[in-house]
Amino acid sequence: MERNISVNFRGHITWQKIMLNCGLYLAILCIFILFAVINPDFLTVRNMVNVFEQSAYYLVCAVGITFVLVSGANDMSVGSQVAFSSVVATLYLAGGSIPASMGIMLGAALVIGLCNGLFVVVIGLPPFIGTIATGYVVRGVVAYYTKQETVTGLPRDYTAFAWTKTLGLSNLTWIAVLIVLLGIYVLKYTAYGRRVYACGSNPVAAGVMGINVKWIKISVYVIAAMSAAVASMMLMSRMGAARSGTADLLHMECVAAAVIGGTSLKGGQGGLIGTFIGVFLVSMIRNGLNSNGINSFWQLVFTGGITLFAAVLDSYKSRTSA
Repeated sequence: MERNISVNFRGHITWQKIMLNCGLYLAILCIFILFAVINPDFLTVRNMVNVFEQSAYYLVCAVGITFVLVSGANDMSVGSQVAFSSVVATLYLAGGSIPASMGIMLGAALVIGLCNGLFVVVIGLPPFIGTIATGYVVRGVVAYYTKQETVTGLPRDYTAFAWTKTLGLSNLTWIAVLIVLLGIYVLKYTAYGRRVYACGSNPVAAGVMGINVKWIKISVYVIAAMSAAVASMMLMSRMGAARSGTADLLHMECVAAAVIGGTSLKGGQGGLIGTFIGVFLVSMIRNGLNSNGINSFWQLVFTGGITLFAAVLDSYKSRTSA
C-alpha cells in the first residue's frame, strides 16, 4: 500500500508511461540543471545542507500531514497550530522554565488535534471545513492576544540550540531526521501504520475487518497536531521570536511535498520517504528561485503549479489503474 517515489511500468514501456511515472521528476531535474547553470553554487553540498537545515521544521510538520493524507483525510490547520503553539510557548518561556513551556505546548496541541478529530470524525464535518475553522480560531486567538505584534524574550540557551551543530549538522536537522525515521517505522512496520493505510484505502472494508476507523482518524489528527507543536519549537529556536502570522501557508507547502513525494490525496497510498524527498525538492526549488531574485509571490505560483501537476498525475494514475 505504500507508494513512495518509484517507477512502475507494466507491460511495454511507452512514452506515455514514462511521462506518467517520471514526468514530474524529469521536469524538476531540468529545473535543477537550469539553476545550477545560472548559479554554480546551487548543487554544492554546502548549499544543500543549508537548505535542509532551514527546512527542518517544515519536514517535521510534513510528517504529520502525511499521516493524515494516507488515512484519507486532510488538515488545513497545521500552519495556524504552529503559530499558536509558538506564541503560547514564547510567552511562557519568557518568564518560566523550558520543560514547563514545552509541556504546555504539547498539551495545547493534543487538545487541538482532538478537536479536529471531533469535528471531522464524530460530528461529520468535511475535513476542509472542520480543520480550517479550527485554524481560524487558534490564529485569531493569538492575533488578538498579541495584537499582531512579534513576541520576543526567549532564553538564550533555547535560541542557541538551533544554531549548535553536532557531527556537522544542526541540532534541528538531527531532530527532523529522527522524527522522520520514527514516522517511517510507525507507518510502515507497525500494525497501527497498516491500519492507517487500510482506513485510507477503504474505510468500509477496514471497519468490516474490525479496525476502529474513527479512532484511527482521530489519532492521525493528534499526530499532525503534535508534529506541528514540535515544528513550532524548532521554528522558535531558530527565529528567536514568534508572531501570529507565522506559517500561514505551511499547510499547502506540506501537502505539496507529500504529493510530490507520491502520497495520494485520495488516501491509502504514500509514505514518509517520498515526503522527505518532496520537502527537499520544494525547498531546493525555493532556494534556487531566491538565489535568482525571483519575487516571493511568483515562488508561490511556481510551488502551486508543481503541486497541481503532481495532483493531476495522481488523479490520472488512479483512473488508469482502476
